Amino acid sequence: MINKKFPVAAGFLFSSILLLGACGNDEQVTEPVTEEASETNDGVEDANPEGGLAEENIGGEVFGFTDFELDVDYPDQDDALTVSYEEIKDQVEAEYEDKISNETLAGNEAFDKIEPLLAELELTEDMSEEDVISKVTEVFNIDSNFESIEIEVTYPEGTDKEYQASGN
Repeated sequence: MINKKFPVAAGFLFSSILLLGACGNDEQVTEPVTEEASETNDGVEDANPEGGLAEENIGGEVFGFTDFELDVDYPDQDDALTVSYEEIKDQVEAEYEDKISNETLAGNEAFDKIEPLLAELELTEDMSEEDVISKVTEVFNIDSNFESIEIEVTYPEGTDKEYQASGN
């Protein structure tokens, strides 16, 4: 009985893997940053034509970090604003969700939304927690009545830093 179930189970497992692999990644940014964007957002470099980053920009050269996560809670809305930017080798993934304005974006659309904001941040590893939170709340136009804010940043050398603040 076991011998007859194994081929069926193996076939099901193999077809599931193929199906999941074909779905793709909606968060992946496939359109490049253009020269025009570079001119309007100081420090933003061109991405490669296939999407993601050109080889010379891999490793945080564009924004000064390779990973940026933002989560803002308000008293009446958890996860009111979530932003995610991640460089994985030469690929870029981006997500943006603003529950207050009912806006959910992924991939190219999310990157288009957050690219000028990320360029304006100019975060560095040696900035204080207060300075990082202040800069992020200013750039992302976060209302001062937030309940909590959490920011996670991975800098080019691989240093992970977390910044948190509670209600104002």
